[in-house]
Amino acid sequence: MKLRMMLAALVFAGLAACNNDSKTASDNSDSSATTTDTGNTSTTKTSIEVPATTKTSFEAKYPAASKVTWAHYETDVPIEWTLIGWPAMDEGDYVATFNMDNSNYWVWYDENGNWVGTVSEINTSGLPEAVNNMIKSQYANYTIASAKKENDKNGTAYEVKLENGQDKVTLLVDETGKIMKKKANVGGEKIKEKPAKDSVK
Repeated sequence: MKLRMMLAALVFAGLAACNNDSKTASDNSDSSATTTDTGNTSTTKTSIEVPATTKTSFEAKYPAASKVTWAHYETDVPIEWTLIGWPAMDEGDYVATFNMDNSNYWVWYDENGNWVGTVSEINTSGLPEAVNNMIKSQYANYTIASAKKENDKNGTAYEVKLENGQDKVTLLVDETGKIMKKKANVGGEKIKEKPAKDSVK
């Protein structure tokens, strides 16, 4: 009787140890996944291998970046890619999402490690005064739905999405408040233009 009880205790202890080992293995397998909050949705991505030159360039440019996740370029981007006019990219290129200064950032590199551009989410107070003044002057009946700061080798621009009921306008504006490009759906009519000088209505 004692022998049976001892055997049963050993079997139970062995099963418990196996269960803990499988739980540990499961926990370790999930550790490679990183959650990235883009501000609009939360998605889980697994970081990929990035060329050393690209990673070094990124770390030099953004030493304070945290929660960094690398992925190959995807067409689902947080900006109007054609509006800003950055070069076309494909799945061989790279994007890093990260957090810095309590804001979400995206940065793109081509397959050779060349920096393409960076986007960060900002609120209205992050827009230059000249941009806010232009919006108040030319789009007084609109509210700002979202704003993003975009940097590339040519400088800084702001992509501002405005709404007035069903009417929607997306502007690419420089730091002086000049509208560089405009995309809109106003009164059911689609508009896409690169305004001449400052003549925008």
